[in-house]
Amino acid sequence: MNFKSKYSIALGSLLFLGAAAFTSCCDDNDWDVDSNFDRMFHPTSLTVDPLDDKVAVVFGKIPGAKGYQVEVSRDSLYDEIELNANGNSLIVELTSSPDTIYNLEGSTKYFLRMRTLGENDKVSKWKYLTKYSFKTKSEQIITNIIPSSHSAVVYYNAEKTIDAAYVYKDEDSTRVDDSAIDFENGVVNVTGLKDNSTYRIKLWNGDNVRGNMSFKTTEDFPEGHDIINLAEGDDLNAILENSANDKLVILMPQGLDYYMPVGEDGNYKTPKIPANIKSIYFWGAAGEGKPTFHIRGAGIDGDKDIVRFYNINLVNNGPSDNYVLNISGGNNIGKLQVEKCTIMNTRGVIRFQNITGGHVGEITVNNCEISNIGSYGFFNSKDQKNMTIGSLNLSNTTISGVAAGALINVAQEGINVNIDHCTIYNCVQAGKSLIDVNKLGITPNVSNTLIGPFNGSDGAKTIKGCSMKGQQTVENTFYTSDQLWNSGYELGNELPASSKDFWIDAANGNFKVNIAYRDMYGKYGDQRWSDDE
Repeated sequence: MNFKSKYSIALGSLLFLGAAAFTSCCDDNDWDVDSNFDRMFHPTSLTVDPLDDKVAVVFGKIPGAKGYQVEVSRDSLYDEIELNANGNSLIVELTSSPDTIYNLEGSTKYFLRMRTLGENDKVSKWKYLTKYSFKTKSEQIITNIIPSSHSAVVYYNAEKTIDAAYVYKDEDSTRVDDSAIDFENGVVNVTGLKDNSTYRIKLWNGDNVRGNMSFKTTEDFPEGHDIINLAEGDDLNAILENSANDKLVILMPQGLDYYMPVGEDGNYKTPKIPANIKSIYFWGAAGEGKPTFHIRGAGIDGDKDIVRFYNINLVNNGPSDNYVLNISGGNNIGKLQVEKCTIMNTRGVIRFQNITGGHVGEITVNNCEISNIGSYGFFNSKDQKNMTIGSLNLSNTTISGVAAGALINVAQEGINVNIDHCTIYNCVQAGKSLIDVNKLGITPNVSNTLIGPFNGSDGAKTIKGCSMKGQQTVENTFYTSDQLWNSGYELGNELPASSKDFWIDAANGNFKVNIAYRDMYGKYGDQRWSDDE
């Protein structure tokens, strides 16, 4: 038999066997697939990207799938565990990738698995994360905190469940009574706090922190005063004129940028404290961002017990634009105080003009930063001899960039002028005096103060410390070597360094004392620049 014949017989045999096999499959036996093994394929891949109260899910889709069932649980998940075996799982159905699962809690470990859903209730085996679980990020459901002196109102997202709130002070913690929590509207009222103190509040749900934020209470509000929350667009003058209480705290929230409304002349109105108000505090709420008050020469009508500005940016549009306070008439004022304020871009800080009489007990400016001031300087009451002032006190303050003929210009016999722990730089015009007493018998007191070169110093021009030679009391006060005085009119003792070498960067407003001179002189000047601040 030749090769061709052998090949033909073999091929024929194979075809016969194949036909027989086909006939047997179709006619003699039932080869239907067992329904127990007729299932969908699970997703080809599964990853997550957890956030605070939700998780993004990315998965590989399967052809013919109706959807994808996901189980999220705080308990472990594996094949032998039935769906929602603990009764607390979150069960969701997804149809697209990527997608997001919501209503989780922050800082919580979750297990997750997914399976494919098909027609006729067919499902795939479970697909698990590579590491089986994930952890959500820390949550912040607190939206705002408004502190006052002895309390705070905490606002949070009411859609998020909490069951407790705790307030922390150093190592101590106190649970807020449930009766002080409005769970429906998301408000926690915290009481029993100390004024001017830092606290932290945490909102809990079980073992999970859902909100965590620090805050600082304000200085203690005075008793008997109504608290008015000033908002953008309010007419301050109308609020004051219509007040039923003659004692007010005008509370300005963090970040407020307040302008007076525009008057009939098209210009911003001038703030005026009317005669019906006897005691008033302009108060910036505690926090990161001081409110800003575009004050434009506020005036005072009638007698006052106290007028106080606290923790506010007091600004105008530049060194030729108005004043912070422009006081006229014949009113009696017990105390005029400015504390913890930033004052800038104004023609003058406090000016008295057209005075017909009256008395001011004390004027105190403390813990402030003052810069870019025009021709009327920090204080000017020149030619206002009809008024008496008890004392003018400037302390713990940095003053730089004042283009005035004098930083302080006074003309009232008997006034007490005190400067303590201040840093003074680039102030006063050449040929003028830092303190002008207008040939009166006033003896300024200057202590613990650092002074840098005056405005326009060129190595030849000089200024006077006090306009009357030798008529000042000076203690622990020093000036840089480039500060030039008229002979005999110096304030303090010369430092062994120029302003450029003595301070870190005085020209750009950094008055921290360079390390070479810090041990000897760091305790003088405005202490906001010390190592401890």
